[in-house]
Amino acid sequence: MWEMIQNRRVIFGEGKVGEIGEILSWYGLRKAFFAIYDKNAPVYQSICADLDAHGIAHVAYDAIKGEPDLHVINNGRDLYVESGCDCTLAVGGGSVIDTAKAIGMMSTNGGLVEQYQMEGRPVTKLPPFYIAVPTTAGTGAEATKVAVVSNNYNGLKKSLYHTTMIADVTILDPSLTVGLGAKATAATGMDALSHAIESYVSLNANPVTEIYGLRAMELAAKALPVACTEPDNLQARGDMLVASYFGGVAISAGIGIAHIMAQPVGAMYKIPHGDACSIFLPLAMEFNIDHATRKYADVARALGVEKIGASDMDNAKRAIEEVRRIRSLVGAPDTLAPYLHGEKPDLDFVVDTVKKTTGHITCNPRPVDAQVYRDIFEKAM
Repeated sequence: MWEMIQNRRVIFGEGKVGEIGEILSWYGLRKAFFAIYDKNAPVYQSICADLDAHGIAHVAYDAIKGEPDLHVINNGRDLYVESGCDCTLAVGGGSVIDTAKAIGMMSTNGGLVEQYQMEGRPVTKLPPFYIAVPTTAGTGAEATKVAVVSNNYNGLKKSLYHTTMIADVTILDPSLTVGLGAKATAATGMDALSHAIESYVSLNANPVTEIYGLRAMELAAKALPVACTEPDNLQARGDMLVASYFGGVAISAGIGIAHIMAQPVGAMYKIPHGDACSIFLPLAMEFNIDHATRKYADVARALGVEKIGASDMDNAKRAIEEVRRIRSLVGAPDTLAPYLHGEKPDLDFVVDTVKKTTGHITCNPRPVDAQVYRDIFEKAM
């Protein structure tokens, strides 16, 4: 048995961000809560002009300076309600998009974000209409029902989610990612690749997620190195946006040990999420190889390194080496060492944090436990 939830509408193409005003106007919406990474960004000014032309007011919210925390989301919800907004618009990276989807949900459901994150408060009312426009290619947040939030009180980075939190409309405009720095391009790109691979071998994978995952791998393997070295290459930028979106759809099948480790460890040591995934992904594949050999052989085919006539195990190993090659080619990190600053981690604390944050996840192809968390962390050092 399986279930899928996807965006109602996905629009791809250069300049398509210019259709936002028309879309909101068609739905009869009049005031947007506009989550934006920077009000000085040219895209903000152009969208504002478009909204004005269609008679749509907006309230700008640019308090998202990194991964969202409780205060950013709770304050945003207050502004949303007090301003009388009737729709949500997010233009930015995964943090902006996650923030907006949580704020929109809470605008109709009330409460504090920590109640949904830590106490399982139910979502009982439909959130307002929501448009998501990614300006980075990797998180896939525009395709998911999940918001990842840092908890100010317990230090955990933990998700909240509901099927209604997914964007009604996603706009993939490659012109918005042109010029993104190589480091950010590499980090977000490795995140997209991690989504595709981990979802493909997930115990909860289904025919839909597998199709999206394989295509995301194919696109990312070819486009990511080009996007890092040729930042103005629209074809590569567009392919990475699609790979990121496809990876976001695929990850509805659940995450594996790479993300189980990357999310809490990234929060503990202030590691950008994509960089943390880059470090843990090959280690996760090695850990799982005996339990997902055939599927990793499929990954080798998608990455373009399958050897015809070789065994599934040989091709699975080729897939792991190709992930390492791509990681090296784009300059993504392969060790936690720079983030530890020479300090010896408290492994018991690390393991306990992973257990509290993502230890409930059971769709990794090979069973995981506290000893696995400890072993993989040590290998990543």
